Amino acid sequence: MTVNTQAIDVVYHNGTIYTADEQDTFCQAIAIGEGYIVAVGSDEEVMRLAGPETEVIDLQGKVMLPGIIDSHMHPFWGGKQLRGCNLNYAALSVEETLAIIQKHIDNDPFNGENDWLTVRAWQRQAMTPVGADMSREALDSLNTRRPVALFSNDCHTLAANSRALEMLGIDENTPIPADGKIARNEAGRLTGILEDAPAMRAFDSIPSGTPEQNVQIATHVQQVLNEQGVTTVMDTRVFAEQLEAFAVLRDRGELTVRMLGAKEVTPDSVDGPQDAARAIDEIAEFNRSWNDAEWTPAPGFGTTHVKFFVDGVLQPPTMTASLLEPYRENRGTHDAPDWQPSERYGDLYFTAPVLEALMVECGRAGIHPHTHTVADGAIEMVLNAVEKMRAAYPGKDVRPGLAHNELVAPHQYDRFAKLGATAVLSYQWGGLPGVLIDEEREMLGDARFEHMEPAARFLDAGARLAYGSDWPIDRLDEWYNLQVGMTRRAWDSEGNPAGPRLDTDRDLTLIEALRSATIDAAYMIAREQYIGSLEVGKLADAIVLENNLFEQPVEKVYQTKVMRTLVGGKIVYQA
Repeated sequence: MTVNTQAIDVVYHNGTIYTADEQDTFCQAIAIGEGYIVAVGSDEEVMRLAGPETEVIDLQGKVMLPGIIDSHMHPFWGGKQLRGCNLNYAALSVEETLAIIQKHIDNDPFNGENDWLTVRAWQRQAMTPVGADMSREALDSLNTRRPVALFSNDCHTLAANSRALEMLGIDENTPIPADGKIARNEAGRLTGILEDAPAMRAFDSIPSGTPEQNVQIATHVQQVLNEQGVTTVMDTRVFAEQLEAFAVLRDRGELTVRMLGAKEVTPDSVDGPQDAARAIDEIAEFNRSWNDAEWTPAPGFGTTHVKFFVDGVLQPPTMTASLLEPYRENRGTHDAPDWQPSERYGDLYFTAPVLEALMVECGRAGIHPHTHTVADGAIEMVLNAVEKMRAAYPGKDVRPGLAHNELVAPHQYDRFAKLGATAVLSYQWGGLPGVLIDEEREMLGDARFEHMEPAARFLDAGARLAYGSDWPIDRLDEWYNLQVGMTRRAWDSEGNPAGPRLDTDRDLTLIEALRSATIDAAYMIAREQYIGSLEVGKLADAIVLENNLFEQPVEKVYQTKVMRTLVGGKIVYQA
């Protein structure tokens, strides 16, 4: 046991405390003073340090862990989704979707013709019947003059009515973008569908709420995060507007989650490789304006990253994720499929010279790159760029995080390890329904499908894993997501299997899953000196659970209930 010299404010004892240190140590007791961890060890050792003013809390055998670090999410987007019109990720027909939207319009107090209605949690890929899709014409049938925009749950598709397209400044003369699609029909008329970066840019340009409304959203967001045991988040497409809302809470002493952010460099903002230094310098300036150089028990900000959006989405009908070998396409129908080779490789939104120049500039500036890389073509481009950055700045502490990695080429796992790149995974994506497993196997072929949604393969190659929910792409359900990582299948609300096991990798162990959401996530976000494990000298970010994860079947992890969440030793959530 190591002991700090600080005064001890509280001792938690008689517990099952998983520290997530290098040895995966368990202990019985932990002492906290002035927001820091002062001592860890046995009940006898730590209780001996308690003074007359020390609060003593009996854990009664319950589990205490480091707070969850969600290292890839979009918290402000998620907060907005918790308010307003929400399709709740349901599989709906066009008619059912329109009925829900119309009901919201009819009861919405904000009904001026310039009041935007943004509809969220739209599950485009699951629309019924198979092959159905939303359109401009369908949205124009709504009884409203308001601009209406549906934003898909994967944040890669926006469907707009004519009024929304008009207010976005998009018409038939709008140029075809390099980093996505603005769909047109055979007659050249806009269908109302925007995909990938154009969808995100359009959504970002929709006027948001007032500053005070944004603060209300931020307040709600941190509450739902703390309730699930989350103490630190990484917003992987952050804007000043979002940080300003959380800054109000910080300045009031009401911030209850540590906020990190990665501001995006878009492909259209860089005029060739020679412009990379300017782009990264702008990111560096933004980061300096928000980053807290030292972290204290009181939550604050960390902005030392940059985001690059490299490819699109793997699943049909989008199929814009970049592959090393082309997709197979269904030339038949859903009921009578005919899968044939194609010349379709998906999309890369950066050229290799531009991305390599940006990555090298990250090395120069000491900025950690965080990339959207769904498939092996995008992964290869990023790893090549990281290799050039490592050669240009050997020994520089730059920590690339590649997010999603749904389809990986066999040779790439070792490259992650050798280049010091972290695989950032949303484990719930491995819980695929049987119909999608069959479809993706046909789309990729058997050999490639064997590397679909890998997780443990990275660890077995010596690479590091970090967990990120990607909320609101999916529901915010951290413990369900971790359970899918340990079972590789979906589960229903009653705890029964809701699909076949995805037999393309071994299951993660409980310790492996927990480390990816604690100390290894802390490493990826470059804050492991402060958080991620319960060790002396670190900030006292911890959670107490009602159930004992270590003595129950893995099929029950989704039922985990957080009893108490601590950030810097302060109770920010109490069941």
